[in-house]
Amino acid sequence: MAIVHTYDLTAGNGKADDLGKALEALAEAVKTIAGSQGTMVLRDSKTPEHFLFLEFWVDEASRKAAGSQLPKDVMGQIMGATAGNPIGMADYDRIAG
Repeated sequence: MAIVHTYDLTAGNGKADDLGKALEALAEAVKTIAGSQGTMVLRDSKTPEHFLFLEFWVDEASRKAAGSQLPKDVMGQIMGATAGNPIGMADYDRIAG
């Protein structure tokens, strides 16, 4: 079954643009991984330091296999831009869309 893996991220003070750019780079990288059905990056219009990153996968096995293929430099940029804020994650079964 197709799944959507979500990340709920909040940038540290003054780092919202850095986080947005790093998430854009991650989105480009994820799209090239086997089993990926694309990504979506959303920025909260009222709280611009808050982002949602959505990954669309053909199945859970593809998502899990992708972890080792993510660019470490981009992941480091994301961690730096969140400045220690917790990152929420969740998995959803894709019903439509």
